[in-house]
Amino acid sequence: MAAESVILKQLGILVISAVKFLLAAPTSYMLGYSYIHTFLNILVGGLIGVLFFYFAGKAFLNFFRVHFPLIVRAFYQITGLGWSNKRVGQKSGNFSSRRNRLIIRIRNKFGYTGLIILTPVLFSIPIGTFLGLKYFSGRKNLLLMLSLSVFAWSFLLASIGHLI
Repeated sequence: MAAESVILKQLGILVISAVKFLLAAPTSYMLGYSYIHTFLNILVGGLIGVLFFYFAGKAFLNFFRVHFPLIVRAFYQITGLGWSNKRVGQKSGNFSSRRNRLIIRIRNKFGYTGLIILTPVLFSIPIGTFLGLKYFSGRKNLLLMLSLSVFAWSFLLASIGHLI
């Protein structure tokens, strides 16, 4: 029974790290894990999340581009978001909803570097990775930079949690 409990706690922290990274370190410390264990837990969970959502997002976007090009084209014409062919900062058509305007504002204000830095803690790994694929898929080092961001934030969050 005790071994199952430890495994469930461990898996829970990994899932939290992969999906809502900012909550993983406090959760790990509340469960009684040490600094090193917390750092490794949130690092591994975050990296698993980045890898999973990077490749799943890439497959999802490619699937819709190939199998539903008319739907994709209609969606981008209606929303005015445009596809990644446009440069960051370049306006594209009608911004029909508040959410779409927010996404464009974030993309234009923070750019590639801001997205990489803010993905684990502000946007969450699934959303930040998807936005990175959508707007910066031409960058060869996107996956590496997202992973380095997760590493840096893992160290920082585990350290802050340990000091508190």
